[in-house]
Amino acid sequence: MTKQVEKDYQQERPKKKHPGRPKSGRKSYQTVRLQKRTVMKINALENALSVATQDATVDQAIERVLNSFNADEKRAYDLWLEMFEKKEK
Repeated sequence: MTKQVEKDYQQERPKKKHPGRPKSGRKSYQTVRLQKRTVMKINALENALSVATQDATVDQAIERVLNSFNADEKRAYDLWLEMFEKKEK
């Protein structure tokens, strides 16, 4: 009788195939430490601009800054970005 009850219980509650958070395809993530005040600003921007995620909010804000660069700032940014990309490989 115990085996029958166990079998019924297992059928009612199937095991999760993938416990935990789902993987997001081929995206890779890295941790960035931010002060709480900065996170509040990001969350306020996220809600004000109706952006889906914090990541998208930060990305959009960075793009706006990049679009405001003059030629020298853009060149310096591109050199630094290239250096960090090579360092990561």
